Amino acid sequence: MPELPEVEIATRNLRSWLAGERLTRVELPSSRVLRGVAPEALSKLLAGKRVETLERRGKWIRLALSGGAVLHSHLGMTGKWVLRDRSDGPQKYERARFDTRRRSVRYLDPRLFGRLLASPHGEPLAAWDALGPDPLVDGIDARVLGATLARTRRSIKEALMDQSVLAGVGNIQAAEALWRARIHPQLAADRLARDPAAVRSLARAILASIEFTLRDEAGPEITYVEEPGARNPFKVYGRAGEPCPRCSASLKRIVQGGRSTVFCARCQRRSALTSGGGCATRRRT
Repeated sequence: MPELPEVEIATRNLRSWLAGERLTRVELPSSRVLRGVAPEALSKLLAGKRVETLERRGKWIRLALSGGAVLHSHLGMTGKWVLRDRSDGPQKYERARFDTRRRSVRYLDPRLFGRLLASPHGEPLAAWDALGPDPLVDGIDARVLGATLARTRRSIKEALMDQSVLAGVGNIQAAEALWRARIHPQLAADRLARDPAAVRSLARAILASIEFTLRDEAGPEITYVEEPGARNPFKVYGRAGEPCPRCSASLKRIVQGGRSTVFCARCQRRSALTSGGGCATRRRT
């Protein structure tokens, strides 16, 4: 599933392909990706417009067009933006086609959980406005993060996946960051918040995991780890039963909030957190 790094890469690609270009051809086959809007109406709104700016917040991409129109894109679980030749016909799972004078950009989405939402006059999108701080756009203020975590008794893993806490952090990045920070995923968020050193360690680990993923996945077309035959670049995600990269203990899998969590019971002990910052003072990997 695309999270902040994948959506950031998609935004960078779209910016290089579309920024400053006029949409000469817009095709939007009917699908549930177009929530509550007729394909013909959306095509009419977008065709002929110039793409002025592209920005990302959390897992959302925002394209501002000439004339004040705005298009929001969410990749859902399997969506991706790709570059194709203008002479190429419809691609498998193609849900949108945006052509400029020089390029053809397609949106592919096998499972149709993505969304394309347009507003003719740039009206605010509630889902965008409800997002918390974005780690890349805003940075992570450990004091603010700690104060937010102090208000919930959910597990730290589930709290991190709440988009109002940190925009764009999902199942993969939460699991990876907790492993890097040596924090047990079932530890209560409010308990973690009592240790400022541990919160600082977690903030650094989230940024480190995001930067690692950006470096590893950057390219014109992302392959998600869940796709058949894809390699797994992550330290613990999807690696239950394998040896921990740090201590070689067997990685464990649990389910939290309906999502799979893989962690190291030796490196990420619930008892490791103390009022003196036991988690944070250990060597990080």
